[in-house]
Amino acid sequence: MTSSSVDLEVTDELREAMRDCIAGRLHSPVMQTLSSGTKAILKDIAGLQTRAIATLGPPKREGESWWVTRRAIQQSTTLRVADFKATWFGDQPVTDICCGIGGDLIALARRGPATGIDASQSVLSFTAANLITADVTANLRCLDVMQSEPAEVTDGSKWIHIDPDRRADNQRHTQPDAWLPSWERTEQLLGQAEGGLVKMASATTLDSSVTQSCHLMWISSGASVREQTAIWGKLPTPPEIPSDEQDWQVGGRSAVILKHDSAYRFACSSDNWTESAPSTSSVESWMIDPDAAIRAAGLTDHFARRHHAKTLGGPSGFLTADWNETDVENPSSQASIRELAMFAKIHDRLSCDDRALRRYFRKAKSYPEIIKVRGVDIDPAKLGKKLRECGETPLALWIGRNGKKTYAVVTNLPRRAPTF
Repeated sequence: MTSSSVDLEVTDELREAMRDCIAGRLHSPVMQTLSSGTKAILKDIAGLQTRAIATLGPPKREGESWWVTRRAIQQSTTLRVADFKATWFGDQPVTDICCGIGGDLIALARRGPATGIDASQSVLSFTAANLITADVTANLRCLDVMQSEPAEVTDGSKWIHIDPDRRADNQRHTQPDAWLPSWERTEQLLGQAEGGLVKMASATTLDSSVTQSCHLMWISSGASVREQTAIWGKLPTPPEIPSDEQDWQVGGRSAVILKHDSAYRFACSSDNWTESAPSTSSVESWMIDPDAAIRAAGLTDHFARRHHAKTLGGPSGFLTADWNETDVENPSSQASIRELAMFAKIHDRLSCDDRALRRYFRKAKSYPEIIKVRGVDIDPAKLGKKLRECGETPLALWIGRNGKKTYAVVTNLPRRAPTF
């Protein structure tokens, strides 16, 4: 038995045993009272603590640990993203439906009253233990949202957060028809509330009839897209984020980038994101790579048009532009948009083969500290290791595909993107 299929009630005695297990005291008096199966589960959970801390943050209560399973930690919302989403609800009561082990519930409980609902009493036992670890309080209800009436689930709550189980049959599903609760039931639950957030996989595509009823938001943190979130109704306190759009219009979409303890947003309020940007087959004076959230949101073309750039090898490739140095260096009242992409001025264009690359970097007495690859089957880590010995000056290497042709470009280290 592993923690992935755990059926365990977390008691005070078990929390004490977990402390001994993590400390390596496997033969302590309390550990000796446990069955071999329970000991195996505790060891599995203890081995997940590093990953749990990376996702949920350090425990707030001394001597406590995170109660997680391999499956649960894969689906849990990271601390930074959970904190950001929680700000939408101000200090108002919120019901977290399908709360799991509590990734979002903990963040919601930190800012105000919160209730967590899950169909599994065993999962809720872990959730209760994690609330202790996080040093917060929340109400917990064991309820099957598919079998219960929607009004019973929401119980008069104006604001809800829903994290459907996207691994209901132990397979990852990006389409809502395979989730629990089903999309039909999710909409019924949203119909009982004044507003809510629905967590989805970044690759999820909703019917156009659905997207016209909500605002879609892709959130990235640590250079990776963490989730897509559907924003329904009117929530108490939408965050004020520096942006070219001042509201979160129904039918629109946004890319939100969380970094440096701040949030940055690039948005489109209509179908403008479907309009293609100008394309080119040749590299211009600057290379640009929009944040992963912008790409996941399908806003690459919109970003290119807004920033006077062109797509190089299609919207899935890099962008390139003939910006003036004065435009790049000149600060703007919308300077936050410069946080939405990496960009660098081009030094040289060269052939993309190992000999040519090695010859270039040796002559320049430099090495590629950053290697960015798009549309080409090249491992940046392996290539970087080969070229590290060529010199001491750090540069950046961009490798992409334009049609059937592979190109390589050397730039200075990337900077933040300008706003026009």
